Amino acid sequence: MLRIISGLTVFAVVITIGWALGRAGALPPRSDRVLTRLAFFVATPALMLTTLAGADLGAVVSPGALAAIIAELATIASAWAAHRWLLGRDTADALIGALASGYVNAANLGIPVALLVVGDVTPIAPILLLQLVVLTPGSFAILDVITGRPGQTALRRATAPLRNPLLIGVATGTALNLAGWDLAGIAGGSLAEVLGMLGRMAVPLMMLSLGLSLADSQRERRVGPLGRAAGPAAPALWCAVGWKLIVAPLLALAVGGLMGLRGQALLVPVTTACLPTAQNVFLYASRYERSTDLARDAVLLTTAGFAPVVLLAAAALG
Repeated sequence: MLRIISGLTVFAVVITIGWALGRAGALPPRSDRVLTRLAFFVATPALMLTTLAGADLGAVVSPGALAAIIAELATIASAWAAHRWLLGRDTADALIGALASGYVNAANLGIPVALLVVGDVTPIAPILLLQLVVLTPGSFAILDVITGRPGQTALRRATAPLRNPLLIGVATGTALNLAGWDLAGIAGGSLAEVLGMLGRMAVPLMMLSLGLSLADSQRERRVGPLGRAAGPAAPALWCAVGWKLIVAPLLALAVGGLMGLRGQALLVPVTTACLPTAQNVFLYASRYERSTDLARDAVLLTTAGFAPVVLLAAAALG
């Protein structure tokens, strides 16, 4: 527990440094986007490739990883029902609300949190695959139909996951592992050194970009205090935040328990479910101009509130 608290404290310090750099104007506005793109296109794929190339692939298809997938799907489906039928939102807004309630930040925060709490980033790979291959293209297809907005062609949408650098990193690392190739034996070990150096940048880049993003949000007055939400969107926002921080971990606990997981094994799906809403949800909402305020605020509020939930889960199950 002390190790986890210490690790989260380190994360908080690095995030605060990013926030301070942004508030002081040491870096130009929206610098977080540069760091995020660097992490997305270079550092995180390198980290996933090197991790999976030398990992025990049994952990990727472990019961804990399967429980995490089932729990995320159950969270999104149940949240959609709540937004659609209990809150009376239309189908498109309910879909954005459901994604804000269950689409976890697996790439940016999932990797460092999994490394800290579980001691391994391998269980994050199936969640990344679920989100990149199923949830994202599926959501785009549904929103294209519902909003009547012309999107990508069916072929381009279907092949979009194949162009995603995270998926390429996961697939390449898995292929190297299955082929029995040792990265250290390729090009005299130079390739492993290069990928290792790039992969080590991933976590600090993610933390700094999050801090810079928070600073930009405050500077632009895009978000206010926690009580800023008003009007018809307020119940939907708090439903999404509550679903993400309370319902999702409980569903993961229930799914894992029903599958016979206990202790550290059960911590895998629960920790994954505790992760905050991914920034991608805000990008999707902005693209289709539906529930953008809800998506943006859900990302920030769940990011601010997920640490105590992770600590509670680690204390109870670790």
